[in-house]
Amino acid sequence: MFDFTIVKMYYHISPEGADHPIYEIPATSFFDPAILQEALRRSGETVQATSNALPASFLGTTLCKVSIVQLLFVSMYQQLLDMYPDNLNYQVEMHDDHAHIGYRIKDIRSVPVPTEPEARKAFLLQHWEEYFTNFITPAVELIAAAGDLKPDAIWQQFSGYLKMTQDFITDYMKMPELAEQFLADGKLLTEFLDPALFNRRRNPYFLAKPRYVENPLNPEEKWLMHSSCCMYDRRENGTKCYTCPRMTEDEREARKCEMLATAAVH
Repeated sequence: MFDFTIVKMYYHISPEGADHPIYEIPATSFFDPAILQEALRRSGETVQATSNALPASFLGTTLCKVSIVQLLFVSMYQQLLDMYPDNLNYQVEMHDDHAHIGYRIKDIRSVPVPTEPEARKAFLLQHWEEYFTNFITPAVELIAAAGDLKPDAIWQQFSGYLKMTQDFITDYMKMPELAEQFLADGKLLTEFLDPALFNRRRNPYFLAKPRYVENPLNPEEKWLMHSSCCMYDRRENGTKCYTCPRMTEDEREARKCEMLATAAVH
């Protein structure tokens, strides 16, 4: 019933999971301090992290991706997937010179979502309130604490991932009806959830003004800048992502020259 091709490719979430996971635990283990520390250590080793900050950032944002996958399938299939922690296994897989982290969904369970607008809104708002109260918010706070981060360091990345998915559906999937439904369902996340659900003063899914930069290798293409730094530079010989909001214009110009020089050689 569900096609996981896109979410497996980009978010590494699927019923079959990673092909060759090197580390796997139930997502319920996020609530066990000892196992969470081990998960951060094992995840950090794959990217040569210099502290737990980077793996905590990466692990924290997988929780955003889980919510986005739910949202996408609601819009595509009018079904709400069970993606509570007791139905998810967190996985780490090496892929060439980098790691993929994501989830294996143990059982495909879903419930139908109402199609009548007001009933749909009420149903989804109740779900999101329960989901963040019971799973996402406490998990983000525990992961942040284990990585010696403030929760905001994780929450501030959520809006960028949601906007990135919206852009992908609109610009690349070429399915206008899905794009329209995804935007409508997404408004419940961005506009209707009380910031108190996240223990913040601001809803982390709301992105006031998206910023874009040119793809140095294809000026016709625009890349969405991250809504917050993912801390990818906090590893051995680490550098910031090209779309990092912390990168200065001089740093980005220097990186652009490096990318163009490398492309010319190849």
